[in-house]
Amino acid sequence: MMRLPLLITGVGLSAGLVLTAIPAYGAARPNAVVLTVTAYGNSSLKMVTLQCPGLTRGHPYGEVVCVVIDAVDGNLDRLPGDPGRRCSEKRDPVTATMYGLWRNRTVGWQKTFPNACALAAKTGPVFRF
Repeated sequence: MMRLPLLITGVGLSAGLVLTAIPAYGAARPNAVVLTVTAYGNSSLKMVTLQCPGLTRGHPYGEVVCVVIDAVDGNLDRLPGDPGRRCSEKRDPVTATMYGLWRNRTVGWQKTFPNACALAAKTGPVFRF
């Protein structure tokens, strides 16, 4: 079990200071994921690898995506999406996947969407590469 050593001096330390220290600790650990988008029938594949923090050059929104994935603790089902975004009913399925290591544990996620707009509405910048 890994421990987060905190040196607390004094009685008046606010909970806000403690909570802001926790994300910084989580972000300092190496995280690496592979993101893919596959068109229907595997006719095309887009793929990028992210190492957060650090190696985000292959993704145009890499640093933002690292923050987004960290905010949902590597669980893309928890992404809030954009409920106001309107997408057509056009059927042009795409499958998005994410797999790798996040906060020292294996993560995996895969979902098929009716079209690329629906994917973007649910996942924001994560699969925009």
